[in-house]
Amino acid sequence: MKIFLFSLAIISEFSNIGQNLLQHSLSSVPTSLMIVDNLAQSECTNQTENFVLTYSAPTVSIAVKNLSIIWSEKIESYNNPISAIPSQVTTQTRNKKLTNNQLDKLKKLIKSSGFMNLATEYGAPPNKRYYPYSISVCLGKKQKKVFYRSNPSYGNSPEAFQIVEDYLQQLIK
Repeated sequence: MKIFLFSLAIISEFSNIGQNLLQHSLSSVPTSLMIVDNLAQSECTNQTENFVLTYSAPTVSIAVKNLSIIWSEKIESYNNPISAIPSQVTTQTRNKKLTNNQLDKLKKLIKSSGFMNLATEYGAPPNKRYYPYSISVCLGKKQKKVFYRSNPSYGNSPEAFQIVEDYLQQLIK
């Protein structure tokens, strides 16, 4: 339910797309972040000066639209230190306004790192164990989505992906 609320918070930042998500049943709640990403990308094609970025990782989801940034962090607590099953999982959702300098730096990193020239998929094959990471960018009329399947046996994410990911992590600290 918290993912659903987070998705609604993100959607409220985007114009006229909230209705589309509400048409989906609660059974599709786990995929709502993917729906938000798809809707954000479709909004990209309608505006030439728009900037939209979505980032998804196992414990953090980030959405940037122009000067607004919203992120959600999953925090797991363990009563038993040797258990792999958390005793409590909470989600914190926060937002803030970016400065023009922060947004400009993010756009410059995307352009100068070569992010827009990356392939669409990296890392482990889909049939192997992995942790999913993705970054979608809408920069004017240009769109790019990169999906990285993290598994140490299949190498690191591309450098351009890491540069953008690292800066996003700085923005939410």
